[in-house]
Amino acid sequence: MEKCFMLTQTSEYALRAMCALAARPGETVPAAELASQADVPPPYLAKIMQQLAATNFVSGRRGIGGGYALAVDPKDVTALEVVMAVGPIRKPRTDAELDELGDGFKSLHERLDRAASGVLEEFRRSTIADLMQDLGAIRREPDMQVPPESNGAHHNIAS
Repeated sequence: MEKCFMLTQTSEYALRAMCALAARPGETVPAAELASQADVPPPYLAKIMQQLAATNFVSGRRGIGGGYALAVDPKDVTALEVVMAVGPIRKPRTDAELDELGDGFKSLHERLDRAASGVLEEFRRSTIADLMQDLGAIRREPDMQVPPESNGAHHNIAS
């Protein structure tokens, strides 16, 4: 039996990284600082950032002053595009495909696929700008310094 669409840990981490970078426009954020801000394990972040760089969503710079920066306008990238950049998504099945399963769970599969369709549609409508991290709402002690020009404000472009 195939798994229905669920947000993988990789997908969530990719969204967190993109939304964290969107909150710091024009900045190159050191990898360790981004990992802390996005609450993503550093080794995992490196793998995800390679995938996001391959799609030109982020740029990376090595060495002193290096790190990651958003390479796109956060209003122009959807959550679905980010999720698809780090892994495949199985689209909901057609009636014919459901009939072919022959496992007696067609009604269950239909509901799972409808739920997955709702998630996909929500991600298709949501841009990274819509989901940008609110730096002022962080209550844990991150290992990062929020620059004064960022001041933790959340700018909801979609409003």
